[in-house]
Amino acid sequence: MRSFRLHSFRSIASCLVMGTFSIATFNGPSCNFFVLKAMAAQDDSLEGDAGQPDLDAAIDAKLSSQNLEDFDRVLELCKTAIKKGLPKDSKQFAEDLYTGTLVDRAGMVVEAIFDPPSPNEQWPRMRKYALRDLDEAISRDPKLGEAHLMIAKLERLPGGDLQRAKKAVDSALELVANDNLQMAQAHVLRGDLEEDRESRQSDYDKAVELAPRDKDIRRSRGLFHLLGDEFEKAIADLGVAIEEDPKDAGLHEALGMAQLMLEKLDDAEKSFDRAVELEPDSSGPRLQRARVLALRGESPKALADLEKAIQLEPNDAIPLVLRARIHQQAGDTDSAKQDLEQVLEKFPDHPAALELRGLIAADANDYASAIRDFQKLAAQNLDDPLLAGQLGMLYLAAKQPREAIRRFSRAIELDDAQFASRRGRSDALISIGNHEEAIVDLEKALQLKPLDSGVLNNLSWLLSTSPDDALRDGKRAIELATKACEQTEWKEAHIISTLAAGYAETGDFEEAKKYSAKAVEASDVKSEVQKQLQNELTNYEAGKPWREKQEMAESEDSESATIPSDTKKSKPQPKPSSPDPDRKVRRPFDD
Repeated sequence: MRSFRLHSFRSIASCLVMGTFSIATFNGPSCNFFVLKAMAAQDDSLEGDAGQPDLDAAIDAKLSSQNLEDFDRVLELCKTAIKKGLPKDSKQFAEDLYTGTLVDRAGMVVEAIFDPPSPNEQWPRMRKYALRDLDEAISRDPKLGEAHLMIAKLERLPGGDLQRAKKAVDSALELVANDNLQMAQAHVLRGDLEEDRESRQSDYDKAVELAPRDKDIRRSRGLFHLLGDEFEKAIADLGVAIEEDPKDAGLHEALGMAQLMLEKLDDAEKSFDRAVELEPDSSGPRLQRARVLALRGESPKALADLEKAIQLEPNDAIPLVLRARIHQQAGDTDSAKQDLEQVLEKFPDHPAALELRGLIAADANDYASAIRDFQKLAAQNLDDPLLAGQLGMLYLAAKQPREAIRRFSRAIELDDAQFASRRGRSDALISIGNHEEAIVDLEKALQLKPLDSGVLNNLSWLLSTSPDDALRDGKRAIELATKACEQTEWKEAHIISTLAAGYAETGDFEEAKKYSAKAVEASDVKSEVQKQLQNELTNYEAGKPWREKQEMAESEDSESATIPSDTKKSKPQPKPSSPDPDRKVRRPFDD
């Protein structure tokens, strides 16, 4: 009878241990389990069976367990049964049941950490609790692949041991080789831990190969593609995930983001609509839908979505920043400032809020305030060439060309291909009369953008008008200015006059007068520029080439600084609030 009972234990052990037990388990030979306890109670001759009632109670508790307290009872009963005494095989079963229950209890905690729609503030304590169970479980049985998977998942969280996570994933991959889904989950975890994009791609691809219809596996690769700007691939993966679970609002929101980045606004709006329908009390889909509506110019609808998002998540800065942008674009800078001040009161270093407030200040010619905000941004991102270049633009606008040169130089040091900073530094160098170095920057900028009319114009102007004989080259100046005129369809007066200066430098004053007269005709009658152009024409009529060298003094009071008065030769510069042409398009999840 003892061997019969032990056979029954072995038959159900794996089901009880890992929480997969069900009534179906008893169909067949294992149905003998139901008579086990009665038979054991009738056999007073069995030696070392004192713990059997506790083991039976542990089994009953495991079968009906629904919460952590139930698992606690199973574990306590297993320990009591072992302490009181069990036959050898029964004791092993109790040990296995104890180990499996540790894994199940940890699994319930892991689910509570990762599955809720919003993070549980107690997750660090919960992680510690789960890891304690998992550590004990693998110390008892190192071959528990699922336990290694959970350890990797927990250690990957902020503040975790990433090296241990990687080791746990590697162990899991060896131990769950016969389970495609767990193998796929392990590959996703390893991909999450990789720093090299190619290696991550390989793991995500392997995961999809193993579990092609699993929504979470597809979601993981879809988000990887989304964050890597591979939007078509993201749409494909997220579409499969949605087929598997059409009621997952997060999937519809992610799909909408990918569609938005491809400017498929109709599709994106439908995806966000569905996400809002599924989770009306979630702020995320409303925020993203507001972006679509704002792009369409439907500001009232966008503001309504943002208002609701702010009500749902009053401590979330992103809806307030987006609302500020919409107000700013509509010309309501007061409302924009109010939203930004609300954000910065709670989050003084919020990057998007600082950036927008700085740009609003620059638009108002308040360069001192703009510089302060961008200095804070730069302090957060010391190696960001775009921010260094933007600061250069602000200092140049504030009539501080030497400080601008320092900032532009830092940007170029970080990224030699920064067109805006090359162009900006050349402007600053021109403003202090350093034509030789300005030409070097303009030549480099021309390599980066061969058809940029501003670079063509400024380089031509220096080659025609610099007082330094060694720098002038009239023939090349004509070639460059002609291209600039063609790029601007012969509509820019100051560029046409640059062509005139080129002809004057070569001694062809007839052509110089012709184009100079056209420049005067194309200019605004009431502008200071026309007076300058008229002076040039008078010079050419006298048979004299034009010479020019600026020497801007450094402004000591940026509080009162305004945009420097460029000569009419320099193509009018956008205010520093204009989008940087080198800056990547802001993605809907970058704020």
